[in-house]
Amino acid sequence: MPKPLPKELQSRLSAILGDNYDRVIDAFSHERKGSFRVNTIRWDGSAVFEEFEKKWIIIETFDGIEWVYVFDRVHEYAIKWTRAFYDGKIYLQSIASMLPVLALAPEHDEAILDVCAAPGSKTTQISVMIDNTGRIIAIEQNQIRYDKLMHNVRLQWATNIEWVKMDARVFLRNTEDRGQKTEDRVEQFDRILLDAPCSAEWRIHTDNEKSFGFWSIANIRDKSELQYELLSSAYAQLKKWGTLVYSTCTLAPEENEWVISHFLREHRDATLETIDIWLSDKLWWTHGIPEFAGEKYCEDISKTVRILPSDETEGFYLAKIRKI
Repeated sequence: MPKPLPKELQSRLSAILGDNYDRVIDAFSHERKGSFRVNTIRWDGSAVFEEFEKKWIIIETFDGIEWVYVFDRVHEYAIKWTRAFYDGKIYLQSIASMLPVLALAPEHDEAILDVCAAPGSKTTQISVMIDNTGRIIAIEQNQIRYDKLMHNVRLQWATNIEWVKMDARVFLRNTEDRGQKTEDRVEQFDRILLDAPCSAEWRIHTDNEKSFGFWSIANIRDKSELQYELLSSAYAQLKKWGTLVYSTCTLAPEENEWVISHFLREHRDATLETIDIWLSDKLWWTHGIPEFAGEKYCEDISKTVRILPSDETEGFYLAKIRKI
């Protein structure tokens, strides 16, 4: 018999989610649909569809994101044995994971920084969106994850990406490690993506105790401190009028609304922008909460977005910041 979620976690989720609590708990007990995007850097999708049809792999278009398809998980094993998968013609990536890059809205020939890049899902998505133009710097310090990043970048033929194996905080504090002059250290990127390390509450599954056995308030607080440090350091590298998207795959307000509110109070030249994506009519699309545990967040926090766990998405949080 599955072990129930810890009472403290249940209580917090109820306070965070309100009327959405029962729906999210139900989502925690079901498997999400799989999804992938077509790598349009080198392919138009026709070969992918022909191969899938021959192998009786059933996919459906995902209404709202071009070149993205969803499938029942029973087909995932078969998809991973296709030429399309091995040749990098497709990339398996969850719908929610794609949203930060859509919010970032990168444009051709820009300088873009991906702060915590591995395994390269969002990094290569950026490259696809800007047709392999411009310059993307991707940072990762963990050797195993760094190897996965390099593999995926090469597999996706994303030739505009430079990877750096380094603690992002060190990179952001001291770009001399990359041979740059002191006067060139700051305000060098048009757009920055910070998909921050988090407590990963998205992976909770009520039938798998290991999926929430890691959970603790102490872990949430530790991650919150790291996230704020990364956000402040990354922001210093953003050009005036540049855009930074902050995201996590957790539900904890301490790692989401608190980080953004505290950051905005300390950085008067930063402002929140509305995340204008054509998916806002989805039931899993909600807004940042105004307060939690007696602490009120900044007035504009409703411009941030909470993606609820569902049959299509895991939990995610998005904030879009402009330097003015």
